[in-house]
Amino acid sequence: MIGALGFGGPAGQVALLHRELVERRRWLGEEEFLAAMRLCMLLPGPEAQQLATYAGWRRGGLSGGLIAGTLFVLPGAALVTVLAWAHAAGESVPLVRAAFAGMRPAVVALVALAAWRIGRKSLTSPLTLAIAALALAALAAGAPFPLVVAVAGVIGAALPVVGVATSGSAAAACAMPAGTGDTWCGKAGVRQAVTVAATAVTVWGVAYAVVWLAHAAGGRGSEIATLFTETTLMSLGGAYTVVPWALDESVARGWLEPDERFDALAMGEATPGPLILVVTFIGFLAGWRTGPGQSLGAGLEGALVATLFAFIPSFAMVLPLAPFVSRIRAGSRLGLAMTAIGAVVVAAILLLGFGLAQAAWLPGGVPAALPIIVTIVSGIAIARGWASTPLVVLAAAAVGIVAHVLVLGVS
Repeated sequence: MIGALGFGGPAGQVALLHRELVERRRWLGEEEFLAAMRLCMLLPGPEAQQLATYAGWRRGGLSGGLIAGTLFVLPGAALVTVLAWAHAAGESVPLVRAAFAGMRPAVVALVALAAWRIGRKSLTSPLTLAIAALALAALAAGAPFPLVVAVAGVIGAALPVVGVATSGSAAAACAMPAGTGDTWCGKAGVRQAVTVAATAVTVWGVAYAVVWLAHAAGGRGSEIATLFTETTLMSLGGAYTVVPWALDESVARGWLEPDERFDALAMGEATPGPLILVVTFIGFLAGWRTGPGQSLGAGLEGALVATLFAFIPSFAMVLPLAPFVSRIRAGSRLGLAMTAIGAVVVAAILLLGFGLAQAAWLPGGVPAALPIIVTIVSGIAIARGWASTPLVVLAAAAVGIVAHVLVLGVS
């Protein structure tokens, strides 16, 4: 249910999880929920999905964690796959092209709001402002995004430590699935961490070998698997940390056209589940466009491979640490490193937003009034809570269709 209703980005999804897990079902206490949330925010990957995985593990052990985490992702992944097919199959249909073109100014508003939301939390000192400015200059000059993130993390971790925040009581035992004994917190917890980590690496390796041997997604399967494993591992601080980089990499590999970065973001923002599901959209198009023809089978394989390899690392990080969530220390050095990386995230979003705005507002190099108006109205509607993100995106698509029909009628 939460996976199907989880619109509104990580904040909305976490709020929905809190209402269901803490207030309504009482599966987790307030302190444990906050401790688990802080852990998931420190880990790479989609924090809401990892939090759902932890809750499932707490309720039903490893199988519960796998089921909860998978079902959290499944509705959004299925919907994005269908929309990717509609986009790809409708490329030759003028009204479909007009609908997707109409979404693009709304996506500019979504990116601008993301920059504001994340920047307000991340750029809280002259140092973080300086890091963001330097990162923006470096990324604009073509510096590799992973390198900029790594340098910022090192700078943040090297800053002086001021106090240490803890997640939960230092004297607390570790968490355990419902129905297990206290012995779980000792050797059993360590055994789970080692076993799950080793199993995840094995599963990743076997799945990669199968994808490679089967020439999945028209032969692009192994490349898709590698790119989107890296995408998750680099997504410290939320999906917007790495989504701009993933989109640019996909364009560089010929999987997406430059303007389709809009469409990928629109699908991720307007559908339930984590924003990182943009990889499902990219994977479908990468498979669909293999060879001279168009292949639905290869597209579905590409979507499946992209989704699977984006989320294997997510499970592999949260499940081994689940027994120790109440002992996880949100150490100050790690926190400072995350703050510095957050400044880089703002820079990356601003750079992405500038490129998207230029493409949406200046088609053919000439300013267009309608896209600018749609961006402004979309931003105000979402920021003030007048309409949900999916509704705004659909309305923008409708504007694109109407504009296309009126232009044809005039001409």
